[in-house]
Amino acid sequence: MLQTLVRRGPLIGVLFALVASYAALVVTAVLATPLIFGFFLLVAAAMDIVVERRFRPVVYLLRRAQFGISHRAFVQIFLLLLLIAITDANRDMSRSELLVVSLVAMLVPVGRIGYLGLLTLVRRRTQPPVEVRNVDLPPELRPASTPGILVDNLTPRLLALGLLPVLAGAVSVRLNDFRPFGMMMVLYVLVVGAGSLLLLRQLFALGARPGRQALLDGVSAALRDQYHPEVVLYFSGSATSLYQAEMWLRTVERMPHQGVVLVRQRHAIRNLGRTTLPIVCIPNQVDLMNFTLADARIALFVSNVGNNIHLLREPRVKHVFIGHGDSDKVASFNPFSKVYDEIWVAGPAGRERYARAQVGVRDDEIVEVGRPQLDVIERRTGLLPPITPERPLTVLYLPTWEGWTDDDFQTSLTVMGLDLVTRLLASPLPVRIIYKPHPLTGTRDRRAAEADRQIQAAITAAIREMPPVPQQAAAELAQLEARLADEDVTVAEAEGLQARWHEVFWAAQGTRHVLVEGSLPNLFDAYNQADVLVADISSVVSDYLATGKPCVVANPKGLSDDDFRAAFPSAYSSYLLNPGADIAELVDTIVRSDPKADARVQARAYLLGPDEPPAQQRWNAAADALMAAADLEWDGQHGAGPQLEQVTAFVEPSPAPEAMGESQPG
Repeated sequence: MLQTLVRRGPLIGVLFALVASYAALVVTAVLATPLIFGFFLLVAAAMDIVVERRFRPVVYLLRRAQFGISHRAFVQIFLLLLLIAITDANRDMSRSELLVVSLVAMLVPVGRIGYLGLLTLVRRRTQPPVEVRNVDLPPELRPASTPGILVDNLTPRLLALGLLPVLAGAVSVRLNDFRPFGMMMVLYVLVVGAGSLLLLRQLFALGARPGRQALLDGVSAALRDQYHPEVVLYFSGSATSLYQAEMWLRTVERMPHQGVVLVRQRHAIRNLGRTTLPIVCIPNQVDLMNFTLADARIALFVSNVGNNIHLLREPRVKHVFIGHGDSDKVASFNPFSKVYDEIWVAGPAGRERYARAQVGVRDDEIVEVGRPQLDVIERRTGLLPPITPERPLTVLYLPTWEGWTDDDFQTSLTVMGLDLVTRLLASPLPVRIIYKPHPLTGTRDRRAAEADRQIQAAITAAIREMPPVPQQAAAELAQLEARLADEDVTVAEAEGLQARWHEVFWAAQGTRHVLVEGSLPNLFDAYNQADVLVADISSVVSDYLATGKPCVVANPKGLSDDDFRAAFPSAYSSYLLNPGADIAELVDTIVRSDPKADARVQARAYLLGPDEPPAQQRWNAAADALMAAADLEWDGQHGAGPQLEQVTAFVEPSPAPEAMGESQPG
């Protein structure tokens, strides 16, 4: 309980300060002290802005407690009226005058509610049923945008605007003169009224735009005209899960058949990495069912999520589960996999994994395609180079996350993560650590989040004792990052910038430890830098075999070596690390003799398939075979969504409104 309070201390503190500021407003209004009331009003407004911008958990809590930002705006007005009613100033006011002041003051929350209500309507109409990237749309199909002045920094602007009449009211009470209050109210009404009129104008203009189905059909026609995509890479998930789709972008780009990325959340189309592929976002399941992908023949699924069913229902498309990494975790032999036409795995290990699990997947539904992403990884053979202070052993620690369920052998963080990092930092052998936690670390188990925090703190403390990054390198890295952040950077240019960034970054690091917190440096480049991998049971164990370098797998339950390898065959050629064992000793054995070098060669073929032909070539061959099967089964009729005639009707002259879906609600 004490640890929870300490961890949540900042949130509890800011919540207490916010509530205390409003309590002070109540007290100063009851005591009829207008100047002190005005002071605490400024304090409360400042707290409102801080909370809304930086403390989202507090925002959600306050909303659930019916004390959100709009409720607090009401409270400010009511407390001002309370101040007016209690102070001696009201002795010179008649009841009718007091009523007028009260009604005028109510224009502040009423204006706020009216503006936000109109803005909500405009946003609903401007938010299209389908969004695209890398697709040129005619002007009538492009999303309408609301002027930035009406939506940018809306919370602080409305707070400041509504604060002016309340402050003026407190001053008016002190002066016993309500002209300042009236002037601020006139200003408030003029500004909010002008904004509302602009929103109304945009709302009426949006009524002339194409209807929902017309937009779907128009975007579908534009996509088909420009690309004729035959392969669909499908993704649905949170922002932290985007890596599941991003790892396949280059593979689909290199296919001889045109691909399209279909995502189901709007965050994905904004945040998905750069690609030459067209990207289509359709959040609503009915819209997806009404969206035509006339040339689609294969759909590739990267995870087993409920939204998959909205595309799986299309019988004219062959559905393939490709996952987001081959491993011995439960996700790699989920019984849900039975719904797909085929399951593409890297090597024989993936096929045998399904056979052992007996989850109802037939052997003829499994195709071994290798791991095309790994074609760019450098391979090392022979013993490690000599380890010196100038050339330390680079250990890459990649713990997985705690998983959605309580299955054993998920993350090593909670059992041994901090201990193994501490031992590596204290190793007599010169060691450099590269640490990259899983993006979902701490999602279910706070112990994992705390272990991750302590590990990062320990590595950060060690980095402070090392020479800093040269200023020239730091400046160039900043320039490269700024350029990479520009939206106008092409995919080819971005690849060149990233290559240069990695070159400069690793040269500048020297012997320094590295904490990987963002998208750079990327994982495969970290593979190339590492001498030894320390990981949990996950896809990185299989992927790292492509380097030919040694791997240590955590055994957090302390099983015998035979039992562990029987349960997790992907660890066949890895060194096992039990809780309490000294990883420094294990690393010393690897450096001196590396007795599992030959086993790794066999394991690579077992887990990733043969080196020849290349994985991309095997992947493309699997796609060709499945497309041929789709054409044979459907006699050349393929695609998803409504019949093609409904889409082509959109681009033909003089379409009937009913054919365009105008009669459907928007």
